[in-house]
Amino acid sequence: MNTTWVRQFWREFAADEDGQSTTEYILILALVVMIANTFRKQFGGIIKTLMGNLESNLQEAASQDSL
Repeated sequence: MNTTWVRQFWREFAADEDGQSTTEYILILALVVMIANTFRKQFGGIIKTLMGNLESNLQEAASQDSL
């Protein structure tokens, strides 16, 4: 059995870089999702509190303007 074509195939396959950019984009996207999830877990409560305070202040200001 002639194994030269198998060796040649694996050399070309290892040297081929066509799919690597897609893999890199997937890894970057996964990293961004993990960072966003961590940010949401750590700062989600703080942001909810701030938005709640803003809402109550706006409602209070609106009720005072209507008087």
